[in-house]
Amino acid sequence: MSTDEQQAQTPLRRFLDKRGFALIIGLAIVALILMCIIGILLLQTLNQTDGTDERSGGGTPTPFAIGTDAGGVLEQSLVVGVSDSTTVSVTLDSPVSLSIGERSFTVQTQLLGADGIWSTSGVGEGTAVWVYGSIINYVLGVADSDNNRALLEQMVPGDEIVLTMRGGGKHTFIFDRRQVIPASNRDVFAQTSPGLTVALLQSNSDERLVVHGAYVVPETTASGGGVNIFELGETARLGDIQVTVTGAIYLPDRPEIPPGFAFFLVDYQVENIGLVALDSSRLRLSLLDQLGNQYALSPVASQLGNRPPLTGFLNINQSVNATIGFQIPLGLSSPTLNFVVSDTSESGQVIVNLPFPGGAQAAQGTSVTIQNVQVSDDRTSLVVTGQITNLSSQAVVVSEKDIRLTTNDGASYLLLSINPQFPWTISASQALTFVLTYQRPLTADTAVFTVLNQPFQLSGLR
Repeated sequence: MSTDEQQAQTPLRRFLDKRGFALIIGLAIVALILMCIIGILLLQTLNQTDGTDERSGGGTPTPFAIGTDAGGVLEQSLVVGVSDSTTVSVTLDSPVSLSIGERSFTVQTQLLGADGIWSTSGVGEGTAVWVYGSIINYVLGVADSDNNRALLEQMVPGDEIVLTMRGGGKHTFIFDRRQVIPASNRDVFAQTSPGLTVALLQSNSDERLVVHGAYVVPETTASGGGVNIFELGETARLGDIQVTVTGAIYLPDRPEIPPGFAFFLVDYQVENIGLVALDSSRLRLSLLDQLGNQYALSPVASQLGNRPPLTGFLNINQSVNATIGFQIPLGLSSPTLNFVVSDTSESGQVIVNLPFPGGAQAAQGTSVTIQNVQVSDDRTSLVVTGQITNLSSQAVVVSEKDIRLTTNDGASYLLLSINPQFPWTISASQALTFVLTYQRPLTADTAVFTVLNQPFQLSGLR
């Protein structure tokens, strides 16, 4: 190519070089704009997701879930704990039927709006609606019909109300009062006192008829072929002797107790109804669990009771109140304990069946709520926060054996930290808040957290 031709192409080449550079810059600007738009849309999506999680239970726990849509309630979680990397949901049992006297209602679950107004749509005369999440004071509503109104108005103290749960368990309540309250009164939803509340769903009224039931702790009965079995407070006769157990106390945390053990004290009364003086050394007193294991008499425990130990003679028609103490394992699991009184001069004996607050009776007399579940920031542990409410009239003691975290493959996970320290002693009608840190399951997406035989499924662990 000649020199003249090269000079002629130089302006064209310069022009093309400038256009290519401008095209590259233009494409870069367009790509940057597209990236900004995508980023804005992504942030909006994340914000919507965060808002949904908070309403589902993140942040400050509420007594029951707040929502406006009753559809799909049973699939929703009562508590959702949110960490930086995962969301853990907790589900629990729900009621399926309500029995008031001879009447039975099928229970539906309903989320209430922030205004606390029930939806009466689709609620027939034989249907009750349960306020989702009310598990200390179960709150239910029944349709406003003549039959339902008459049923609630005719209840008298002592009438039974039975709530059957989806898992097969039953809770029994005794009617104790009836009242008419403003329809806007939200105190009816309070979760501070164990019991049951049934309200008449009056859609066109400023007032609401409400009945309340007190929780009944299930009684554990014993049976035996031909053996005299008595309950706490009943008088048992053994020959010329009458024995009445007046109380039983479980002591897990006295300084006198050896490590790994607890004291169990029995208050009782002995009366001589014979014609001669009674030598109290004739009586043999023992304590057995349901499997027949016998526990040692403890002189130290006997001195801690409300009455002195039984000694000496009882004159004719004389009665004496006494206390005897036994040493039992701290982790003993037995729904009841048997206090056995034998007369060594004769072959007879009586057995008094006593509730044991450290065993299955504790599970029956408590309500457990899970308030929050979170995966730690380093993703190595799982933090569970909850509350145990004692519904019974005796102290409930919870030890490490009563709490566990397991997965479907049968694996149990290590408990890393506890607050407060075990054992937990919960007085009658009191509540205890706990925080537990477990080793996080690494290969399972779900696990079951169990407290006093009350299971909660945790989902979204991975």
